[in-house]
Amino acid sequence: MAEQARRRAGVARVFVGQPERLAAAWRRSRFAEARKEGAPPRNQLDQLVEPFIREIGRSLEGTEGSAWSRTRAVLRLSPQRGTRALTDEFAALRRCLLDAVETLGGGDSERAVVNNAVDEAAISSTDLLEHLGNPFAPKPRVPFAGLVVMSFEKPATAREKSITGDAQAAAH
Repeated sequence: MAEQARRRAGVARVFVGQPERLAAAWRRSRFAEARKEGAPPRNQLDQLVEPFIREIGRSLEGTEGSAWSRTRAVLRLSPQRGTRALTDEFAALRRCLLDAVETLGGGDSERAVVNNAVDEAAISSTDLLEHLGNPFAPKPRVPFAGLVVMSFEKPATAREKSITGDAQAAAH
């Protein structure tokens, strides 16, 4: 029992004290995924990853309530990218956090805390995206404590044309 508490405290200490290291692993993962598609990553979660990881660490320390509801950051939602892109980002975050838990010697209870927090955040975010697009859709069950920003983007083909057009104009 004491060994399990020591491991949990070690995992929590890294999550609370060094969330930027875990976030860097997530960003590397997202960059590798985007590279396969030949484009840079366009992360919607980029500005909230560190605060969210820190709050997961606080949950591991025993703080009551939802890590997602305690996270104070900016969540960018893109109707153009939809819920699939958001779900993919949370899946990559889950993989990175669970790898960290395993590397730090955490067990099933630490993995359960991480899984629960990421599930709440992913469901809440997708519900929020749907609710913002359709006011009759249900509001998220778990509220987000930060600022939500709707991000409107040019369609990919228009963006690619403007980038290549700008590059050609600059070359002449």
